[in-house]
Amino acid sequence: MTDDSPANPDFRALRISYLIQQFPIPTETFAVSDVDALIAQGHHVSVYTLKPPRRRERILSQSCGVPSRLLVHRPSWKGARTWPKLMRQRGHAALLAKHILPHWRSAPVTCLQALLCIPRILEIAEHVSRSKSDVVHAFWSRHVGLVLPILKIDNVSSVRSAFIGAYDLIADDFIVDMTAEAAEILFSHAEVNRPFLERKVSSQAWIEIVHRGIPLMDAVPVGRRDPLGLVTASALVRAKNVEAVIRGFAEASAVQSGMTLTIYGDGPDRPRLERLAEQLTRSASVTFAGHVPRDELFAAMQTASIFLSLSKKPSERLPNVLKEALWAGCAVICSDTEGIQELVADPSMGMIVQPDDTQGIATAITRLLSESQSDAERRRQGARAFIAAHYSSAASMRSYVNGWVRRMQSQGLSAGSGVVRS
Repeated sequence: MTDDSPANPDFRALRISYLIQQFPIPTETFAVSDVDALIAQGHHVSVYTLKPPRRRERILSQSCGVPSRLLVHRPSWKGARTWPKLMRQRGHAALLAKHILPHWRSAPVTCLQALLCIPRILEIAEHVSRSKSDVVHAFWSRHVGLVLPILKIDNVSSVRSAFIGAYDLIADDFIVDMTAEAAEILFSHAEVNRPFLERKVSSQAWIEIVHRGIPLMDAVPVGRRDPLGLVTASALVRAKNVEAVIRGFAEASAVQSGMTLTIYGDGPDRPRLERLAEQLTRSASVTFAGHVPRDELFAAMQTASIFLSLSKKPSERLPNVLKEALWAGCAVICSDTEGIQELVADPSMGMIVQPDDTQGIATAITRLLSESQSDAERRRQGARAFIAAHYSSAASMRSYVNGWVRRMQSQGLSAGSGVVRS
């Protein structure tokens, strides 16, 4: 393993501009984890967002664990005053519009959104060019990724990279195409996504598959693990299929008494789910705990025996909450989503089920609850070793950095050389 710490005399800190639609978002704490890992490794990160701050931004940043020294550039009235000048410069706005408007008939809403974003996209591109970043990375290949084509046109030497996964794979639209065509490295988080990237990548670009990692939080003294405790955590929306968790739990309760289910998260489907839980269980065995900070959820996972994730969301790929549950020592029951075998690689770690198979889910619950203490301990040790080896945010971001540095070296660049290419 190479020494990438600032104490290493060969270490070179990168100046990295992260492009993201909005930051932070409670359901996307992995974005914070990535940035935090890069900063911890000695790199200089700035975040650029398309959207303005949300209400209670300071409280949200604290609950999501945003590093206090991170510089986040958001839209502002001061920045908006530069938009008329930027819209007139070098025909960039017209060029973006030329690529957007042909898709108006098939995707009018997406086209309108993209056109409205152009002034802010030009503002970000201008700022990134002046900051001489070594790397400009689009965290999603959505509207904010349109900054990359502008940088390509201007021959800015920053390595241009983009992540394609989840939402991007489902959208598969002209925005993904424009971002991918302008990127020099395309990242994704599962091998199952590689064929999609190969269809999108330009002849000069690289593909890097890097598993998205999680912070390996220390175990906390939370007391004895409840042998009959089950947990789930997600946004309470229909696509996350928490209904199947409740139905499977109710079915298993007919065989194994004394079980409890705690549901973490919130959303518009909560009232319906609460009624369903009352109808099926008619007891206090199901608790809706709402949204809690990440460290509180991790502590709760350490007191439970089983974690369930039965999402049917089309964009679901190797959910981070499953990685956190495995790291916390839970056996997992998860739906058969694309690429899930890369995460639940061994049956001893948990069980993969069909998301609407109530009886199959109930059988999985009772089977996992019947494991011996020695088997459970071996499972936990194996799962933690697997997550540490393949799914830590520190290791993931070292892989990103290695990809960026190799690309810089292939172009004869070094850290700190962010100049306009001739």
